[in-house]
Amino acid sequence: MYRVLVNKSLDRILVTGKERDLRLLDEGWEIVYEAGDWEEAFEYAMEIAEDEIVEWYYDEAVKKKVHVLAFA
Repeated sequence: MYRVLVNKSLDRILVTGKERDLRLLDEGWEIVYEAGDWEEAFEYAMEIAEDEIVEWYYDEAVKKKVHVLAFA
């Protein structure tokens, strides 16, 4: 499960599949989107971003691409 978390006071958006990031909910972040696919979550984050910083984990983005290449 991949989530898009938003912290409006920090003007940040995070795309994450890491369960540990749910602790951010206690720090003012909120879940605005959930998807089974990283790319879908990332696309949503980019759609809603205006002036916010969009962040993601490089390893999750790379895993997605490596997984696709492995089945090509």
